[in-house]
Amino acid sequence: MKTTSFFRNTAVAFALTAGLGQIQAAPIGERRVIVDQEKLSSMSAEDQRSILELQGRLEAVLATDRSELTSAERKALRAEYREMKREMDAYNAGGTVIYLSTAGIIIILLLLIILL
Repeated sequence: MKTTSFFRNTAVAFALTAGLGQIQAAPIGERRVIVDQEKLSSMSAEDQRSILELQGRLEAVLATDRSELTSAERKALRAEYREMKREMDAYNAGGTVIYLSTAGIIIILLLLIILL
C-alpha cells in the first residue's frame, strides 16, 4: 500500500515539475509559425520563396487583433488562415511528427514498470 502511494506521489511530482518548464517556455496564447530549415534548404529557390512568404503572412494573421474585426472579417480571416495552412501542409507532405512531453514519457515509463 505504501509502495503504491510512493510511486503515485513520485509520478505526480515529476509530472508537475516537468510541466512547469513547458509553461514557462511557451506562454499561453503565443502562436508561432515554425519552418524546418533543413527541409527548406533542400527545396528549389521558388519553393523557398513561396514558403517564406506564406510564413510571413501566417505570422501577420496570427498577430492580427481580432477583437476589432466584424464577424464577416473574422470569418474571411479564418478561411484565409485555413487555406494557407493547407498550402503549408502540402509543402510538408510526408513529415509526420509526434511530440512527447517529459511528463508523458515519465508516466509511460512508470506504467511500464508497474505493469511489467
